[in-house]
Amino acid sequence: MPKKDTRRLSELIEIWQSHHGINLRHRSTYPTLIRMCQALGNPGAENLNTEHFAAYRTTRIAQGVTPNTVNREHAYLRAMFNELIRLGTWKSENPLARIRQFKIPEREISFLNNDQMTALLCQDSLGYIRV
Repeated sequence: MPKKDTRRLSELIEIWQSHHGINLRHRSTYPTLIRMCQALGNPGAENLNTEHFAAYRTTRIAQGVTPNTVNREHAYLRAMFNELIRLGTWKSENPLARIRQFKIPEREISFLNNDQMTALLCQDSLGYIRV
């Protein structure tokens, strides 16, 4: 029987950060993972499951966070577990692998009208309109 993994989610985030996250150009991933960990109550990593994360995202939506932001958070945490699996640090399956992200309707493309284009092209570096 495999040994129980008693590490907390925060420990896995730190391992991910030191082995992978530190090399990313996108610097907001680590602080987002830390904030998520705190909001989730820093569970034992083996205790994080689909129900736990589904409750977290329901709370985030109720707080007024957009589904797009919740999807981004989901993607960050899922990618973290995927990378830890590749590194051999996480031996279980990804706890977020079976959760679907929210469907986001695509926005309709819009175009600037002539007045908006003129205003945009006539702005100086401080945002003042030059005539």
